[in-house]
Formats: sequence, structure tokens, C-alpha cells
Amino acid sequence: FAHIHHAACTEMFVATGSLLLLALLAQTIENASPFAISSSSSPKRKKVSNQGKAAGGFAKKPDDTVPTSHTRDESPSTKNLINFLLQWKSEGLGPAEVGFDTSTGIRGMYATQPFKKNDIVCKIPSDVALALVDPSIDTGETMNIAYGAVNFLQWYQNNEQARGMWSAYLDTLPTTEAHFDPTPDFYSDEEIEQLEFPMIVNQAKERKKQIAALAESENIPFDELQFAAWLVASRSFAIKISVDDPLVRDGATSTSEKAIRVLLPFLDMINHSSDSANAELHLIDPEKDEAWFAIRAVRPIKKGKEITISYGASGVESSLGLLMNYGFVPDENRIDALLLRKGGENCIESLDGWSTTLEEDEAQLAQATGNMVNVLKLRKKLKLSYSSEE
Repeated sequence: FAHIHHAACTEMFVATGSLLLLALLAQTIENASPFAISSSSSPKRKKVSNQGKAAGGFAKKPDDTVPTSHTRDESPSTKNLINFLLQWKSEGLGPAEVGFDTSTGIRGMYATQPFKKNDIVCKIPSDVALALVDPSIDTGETMNIAYGAVNFLQWYQNNEQARGMWSAYLDTLPTTEAHFDPTPDFYSDEEIEQLEFPMIVNQAKERKKQIAALAESENIPFDELQFAAWLVASRSFAIKISVDDPLVRDGATSTSEKAIRVLLPFLDMINHSSDSANAELHLIDPEKDEAWFAIRAVRPIKKGKEITISYGASGVESSLGLLMNYGFVPDENRIDALLLRKGGENCIESLDGWSTTLEEDEAQLAQATGNMVNVLKLRKKLKLSYSSEE
């Protein structure tokens, strides 16, 4: 980026519309984020745009399409967002459309044409991405979520000027009444204890504690900050970047990393798949003013197929992390067995360490309601994963 300004105040930060994180990405390109990066000038990869084009110049094969399993999202807020992003030269918002699964009602993104491996499905310019964390502040991952929630409220949601600028996007975000899957920090103390696995029990308690402390120090209602933290955890993308360490001598390579959180309009409507994601987050030309956040196919995607990515800063996430940050427990997740095999003090390393049996959890799950559904689904999922260890 030729001109990236680190604003000294909220108003300047919001007005720029630029991302300091991308300046850092440009400076540390060799050690940057876990998602793919390419350059439009690189001879190694041809940049592909599918806006208004068919995916390939040959006649479609019969297996290029799957039966339609969604209905298009025709809501005014989604249409307004798409029009807003098109004004910023975003691409692929037709070949990839937002819709609702006809069997579950869950919102997601679907291919309206076939894509080949490495095709760019859709992309938005970095100018419409919303940074949530100032990388100059030394915070841990959990504090990034809590502080990111404060920044979200102060920089965007409750900032009159910024709210007007970003309303097309902010109006599409979930509310407590729609598209909201509570994470464990919304559970009662008893429900948190019922999770039983020390790692997620401790994380839920710590997040609630940090949100409460920030709510008091920043004079923000607890419920408002807690939901903002949920938005940051579930909707933002955490990007790990290497940063300059002042303690490292000149000429040496710093191994210090920070997690930068950023909201990506439209792209954040893509759902997760633990074991069979067909796309990934991709950064194009981070060293240029016109950088792009894109979704790239990692395997062929048929017309009508849901587009999915793998959540998490490293592109992989255990069921514990998915429940803690996104509020759901996946049906399948190979990472769980690896987590259990690694063990550690915050892990239950065998079935004998649980207070209930798998059969007891299954019986309770059949009668469960509210948050206890995911509590028991997680316990069942983890217990089944012990048998998957190699």
C-alpha cells in the first residue's frame, strides 16, 4: 500500500476505510497469514475473475450441477449490501449468491455456476473491510475478541458517521433474534460446568470475566458488549501476521506474531465445513493499493453446491473452538481426535475422565432443550472421537 495511515483518533481511523493489517501483510509477506496469497503480476498463477462469466469455455457437463437445495435471499438488507459492494467494484456477487438451506433454514452462500479448482469465486476490495484490532496494542487472542468488541461499538456501531457509511453491511449482521447461535459465554454457570471439558469451561469463564471488566471500564452495558464480542468472535476473520520486534537486532528475522481481526462484508456469510470445505479465504496483491480479499475454490464446485470454508485462524478448528467462537458443534471433525491425542492439563484424556457415559449423554440429548443441546452434542462428539485416535 502506498498510503496507509495509523489514525490517532477513532474518527480518523474510521474515515480512512483502509486496513493497517494489510500494510503489515505487505511488509511481512513471506511470513504472513495462513490463508493463500497471490499477486496479479505473478507469472506463477493466473488471476481469474468469474464476474459475469461462465467457468470455462466448454459446454457444461451433466455433473456440473447439483439439485438446488436453497432459496435465494431476497431481503432488502442483503440486496442493499450487494449494491453497496458493487459500487466498490466487488466481483463475483452473482456467481456466488446468498441463500437459505431449504431443509434447515440456515443462511449460506451457493454457487450459481460451476467453478474449477483455483477459480476466484468472489472478491471484495480491502477498502470495504473493517479492522477491529489495533496491532500496536499487545493483547492475547481472547482479549482481541473482547477489545475488538469495544472497538466495533466505538468505531462503527455507535459512531454516527461510521454507522452511516457502513450501514449497508451493519444491517446484515445477526441480531439476538436472527442468525444467533449462543456461545458458551452466554450460558449459565451451571451450563458452563456441564461442558465439563476443562479447556472450554475455562475459556467461557474467562471471556465472561473479561467482557464484564471491559463493560465496566468502558461504561458499556454488559449485554451490549457481550453480543458485540459474539459478533467479533463469530463473524470476523482472525489473520496471523508477523510483526517487527524491537528487541530483535537489525538484520535478524522476527518470529513474533499477532492475530488481527477483520470483518469482511458478504464473505462472512459463508458457512463452515470441518472436513470437506471447497473454498478458502485468499488475499490478492497485498502489496498494492488495490488489494482484495477473495474466496478461491480449492476443488471443483458444482452449480447449486453450497460454498464452504474452514473457520479458524489456521484454517482448522476443533469442535471446542467452533462452539466457543461460533456457537455450533459440527457433525464431523477430524481435528478432535488429534486434540485428544495431544492431551494436556486442560484435556480429558480418556473416557474414564468424564462423569457420564456416552450412552447417558445420548439419552439426555434426546430430551434436551436450549443451550444443553450443544452442551451434550459436544460431550457426545468428543467421546466418539476417542475411538478415532490412531
